[in-house]
Amino acid sequence: MHFFFPATAKHRFSMLAILFAICSLILFALSSVQPPSPTKVSTTTEFSLPAAQSQLQKITQDKHPIGSVGHAKVREYLLAELRAIGLEPQVHSTFASFEKGTASGQVHNIVVRLVGRNSGQNQNKKALLLMAHYDAVPNSFGAADDGVSVVAILQTLRALKAQAPLANDLICLLSDGEEVGLLGASGFVQSHPWMKDVGMLLNFDNRGNAGPIMMFEPSSGNRTLITNLAKAVPNVISNSLMYEVYKALPNDTDFTVFRKQGVPGLNFAMIQNISSYHTRYDRADLISPASQQQQGQMMLQLLRHFGEQDLSAFHSPTKAEDSVYFSFPVIGLIHYPAAYALPIAILITILAIVTFWLTRKTARLRVLATMAGALSFIVTIIAIGFLSQQAWNLVFKLYPAYLEMHDQDTGHYYLLGILIINAIAFGLLQKLLTRWISMKELAFGTTMVWVGILLFVSYRFPGASFLFAWPLLFVLLSYLYLAVKNISEESSAYAWILLAGAAFSIVLFSPLILLFNIALGFHSLGVPVILFTILLGLLTPLLIWILQEIRARIFLLVSLLAMCLGAIATANFHEAHPIPTQLSYVAMPQQNQYLWLAPQRTLDQRTLPMFGTAAEQKTLPILFGKDHPRSTWKYWTATAPNAEIAAPVIAIQSDQILGDRREIVAHIRSPDLASNVRIQIEGVSVLSASIQDQILTTTAKEKWMSTVHAMPREGVTLRFQIAKDQALKDMKDMKIRVTDTFYVVPASAGNLIVPAGIDFVAQTIAVVDIP
Repeated sequence: MHFFFPATAKHRFSMLAILFAICSLILFALSSVQPPSPTKVSTTTEFSLPAAQSQLQKITQDKHPIGSVGHAKVREYLLAELRAIGLEPQVHSTFASFEKGTASGQVHNIVVRLVGRNSGQNQNKKALLLMAHYDAVPNSFGAADDGVSVVAILQTLRALKAQAPLANDLICLLSDGEEVGLLGASGFVQSHPWMKDVGMLLNFDNRGNAGPIMMFEPSSGNRTLITNLAKAVPNVISNSLMYEVYKALPNDTDFTVFRKQGVPGLNFAMIQNISSYHTRYDRADLISPASQQQQGQMMLQLLRHFGEQDLSAFHSPTKAEDSVYFSFPVIGLIHYPAAYALPIAILITILAIVTFWLTRKTARLRVLATMAGALSFIVTIIAIGFLSQQAWNLVFKLYPAYLEMHDQDTGHYYLLGILIINAIAFGLLQKLLTRWISMKELAFGTTMVWVGILLFVSYRFPGASFLFAWPLLFVLLSYLYLAVKNISEESSAYAWILLAGAAFSIVLFSPLILLFNIALGFHSLGVPVILFTILLGLLTPLLIWILQEIRARIFLLVSLLAMCLGAIATANFHEAHPIPTQLSYVAMPQQNQYLWLAPQRTLDQRTLPMFGTAAEQKTLPILFGKDHPRSTWKYWTATAPNAEIAAPVIAIQSDQILGDRREIVAHIRSPDLASNVRIQIEGVSVLSASIQDQILTTTAKEKWMSTVHAMPREGVTLRFQIAKDQALKDMKDMKIRVTDTFYVVPASAGNLIVPAGIDFVAQTIAVVDIP
């Protein structure tokens, strides 16, 4: 038994019971965020998983990026399904642009309206908008992103059609062109007459194919929205920390377009198993049935609740209040006004001071030693986070395949092992510090840091305040009880009281640490590790007590086992989800250049026999333009045949001086109707630009480029302005470079043979000098 316990261990059975309790709390917390197992539903007014799975299989048989033949087939199928329900869908066709100016294109939104029982009674009555996008990225089947949400809308409409009407009208938008720049949503906002009726939005999009359906982004001024969300879906997985983090990220969804128009709403997604995201593994058969059913049932719950509300109440004034909110097992969604965050933080700070003062009556607590404990805790957080990330970066160097690991979920065993090692390191360091600083001084030192974080976050990022307020409150209450009752550190009761105070934080933090790892991946491993270390600081007395009663080698063995399981799981993942080979065919007829290109680090000549032994790696600025990022990439290159794919056609229509500017108008056409057409203006700063009268930029930009998706057959008109003086000086370098991109071999390329099972792209390039 000495292998497990030190000779001085007094509470072996209590120790085992406490470890069992901690593990049980962690498993309970993790299981609480997973969707329930799917159940059979036989009524016509509920979501039908079998029907949804069948529909999803049909719309994901082929890859279907915007403008493709497969995309048109999906659109026709969806229209037929909506008509079969008894609805009258419309196709809203328009040319739209992304507000950042990087994309534009012809989109075909599918819109349909389910009339409510109060429709027409009040001209100001608002409608509820339900949205998902039906396009996919070129190399994906689009099952999770976002076909599963599209078929959930079909099933939701079927169920609602079979029941009494909702009070509000329901508008459903199956948007086009989301993947290339939110084009369908932008087009609806810009030109559809129903936009003026929209009072609230529910958007569903996904970044994985499993896990809970999370509400990760509300609109600002969300207090009323969150209150109603808690009523509509009491067990929803969400928290305002996601909202604070997402606001700081550059990510966009269709929801963004409406949010910027002041439309209140909620944004939902599943994010687990990112191996599916934007890859060929985004297939219908890999979607979690539990997640698919949870999404469908949640969609109905939301519509049945918000469909009965006065949606004008959700239109927030300019300074409307946000909520602090978080999910907690059994209780559901806890929420309160964000204005309460700072007062709560101040009250907890007062409680910390009172607890410190009362503890000093029964134990020696030196202020300077406590501050030293706080400083050591800060240094430990930084050191552990930094070293953990560096250790993982070293793993990347030893195993380069991990750099292309699309699925962090297979690495959760690695995460477990890393966290256990960090817990041991942290605990042993705290034990070492007890030679100079007492355990209580260390505990209150970490409390001091927690109070500082809480006050800062409550003031600057109130949505994240719950993460520090409530765990600290319950731990302080356990400290206060120990001080008042003067319970000895040598007793098992002492550990159980500490565990009672720590239980809330363990249950709250456990799923968040995992979700951060899933969302950010191992490239940002330091973030969940830092979050875990901050938690360990709060649990310092309990951790030291555990390591006094049981040997650290046990935790090391568990950590080693977890690491081994991580290695096995990752190896199995790579075998089941191999990274597809990439191949490009690039033609530049003006230069009489026809090339095969492969971006892989290592060239597999068995898969790509056209490269032969003469292949070489080199950069190709002549093809991509020296201003394009790809001009610095190294490609394996080999001579290719002339596949007779037509190059884009560029015709200068006008060139005139307008004051201190020179305006050039060009017509651009894609003879073979490419999937997308990239337009670059080289050698000069572009002051303004528009395509089809859609303004793309009005501020000066170097290296300007934009992409047109689903190019109209008749082509597009590009209008741009440059400085007159700069044009005269640098006109020898001024060019318009246009690149047609195809993700399947065009019909005109009859002599182009491409190996099966690879990610293929063909490009033709045309360049004209601006005289």
